[in-house]
Amino acid sequence: MKVRRMGYIKAVLFDLDGVLYVGDRKIDGAEECIRSIRATGLAIAGVTNTTTQPKRIIAEKLATFGIPIYESEIYTPTALAVQAVATGSAKLYVRESLLEEFQGIRVCNANPDYIVMGDVGGEGYSPDSLLEIFTHVMNGTKVLALHKNRFWQKPDGLHLDIGPFVAAIEYATGKNAVILGKPSKDFFNGVCRSLSIEPENALMIGDDIESDIGGAQQAGLKTALVQTGKYRAEFVKTTGIKADLLLPSIADLYDGLKLL
Repeated sequence: MKVRRMGYIKAVLFDLDGVLYVGDRKIDGAEECIRSIRATGLAIAGVTNTTTQPKRIIAEKLATFGIPIYESEIYTPTALAVQAVATGSAKLYVRESLLEEFQGIRVCNANPDYIVMGDVGGEGYSPDSLLEIFTHVMNGTKVLALHKNRFWQKPDGLHLDIGPFVAAIEYATGKNAVILGKPSKDFFNGVCRSLSIEPENALMIGDDIESDIGGAQQAGLKTALVQTGKYRAEFVKTTGIKADLLLPSIADLYDGLKLL
């Protein structure tokens, strides 16, 4: 598959899980698509709200699939969380495997300046954890949510993501969390700055109509929605969001680019 370079598209941003793979299964055509895009000289970025693994492990997973997206090209919300905490203190609600990306910040469990909410594994946030966060926020702690996705796709079907738990804290406290990952406009614009391009010269490809497509459009990017991963036609209709392209899968990107 050979992709011709589009006149105004200078970079392609790929969501990962649901677009290039689902769990431990590579989506057909993913490797060929990335290699073809890279051959055109277009910039490539992997942009993901995944907070279950550090970038190092994500890059290793991509390598096992033969997909040439490298650690330096992967963007996650964790780096933004570290920047936001800066010299303050934080209590981390993340998986142990993600702690390596928070090295250098001051962890405080008693009276933190920030709560960082990410994926905690298992069945999500327990009532005890939600009560802890609620109490901290009512005492003045600010919430940094790595993202606010409603649900995500696992091999056995859809599962609740951290969004419902973030929303519960916001509702109970009357205070808004700072959302660091997709669909944050700052997240998308930050990736574009790193690639030295303007948002209108970037194409975002994702399976999440709200976080990937809606967020990218708000930031000024072109968008392509793939019908793999968490894509559900009926849910997409309820959002009122319409991508520039609708593709059966990443394998159809070449033909889809001709329509932009």
